[in-house]
Amino acid sequence: MEDDERTPRRDATDRPTRSRDTRDTGRTRRRFIWLTGTAAMAGLAGCSGGGGGATETTTATATTTQSSGSTGGVPEAYATATSLDGTQRNPDSLSSQEAVSYQDEPKDGKQCSTCRYYIEDKNGDGVGACAIVAGEVDPEGYCVSYVEYEG
Repeated sequence: MEDDERTPRRDATDRPTRSRDTRDTGRTRRRFIWLTGTAAMAGLAGCSGGGGGATETTTATATTTQSSGSTGGVPEAYATATSLDGTQRNPDSLSSQEAVSYQDEPKDGKQCSTCRYYIEDKNGDGVGACAIVAGEVDPEGYCVSYVEYEG
């Protein structure tokens, strides 16, 4: 069979090439997906933070602590107190007791009173506070944020 002169013959050099616009669209699509995922994660992180209401109830194993939004669930004396290692407590950036798996008993010899973030009793009621966890803290308690104080 002979070549038909009406149909042009194509070889490798005649193939259409991907235009720069197509590659840019791919990058834009990837960037859009990345930005969407990042925005979704930021939104979820915002949903899990604290509250902002006037009163928040924090429940530990057997203790319920009423907390005021301005002091992080502790008496005023602890609101911005300093821990054993000198870390100052910031009521606006505390983890909840549930988030750090707080319990009222020691675990494997580790307890709050030997943690670098522990704030000792300031009002004679037998409980202290923590520089990174909201609410009152039992000196014999424990959480996953425990770091031994070496001072």
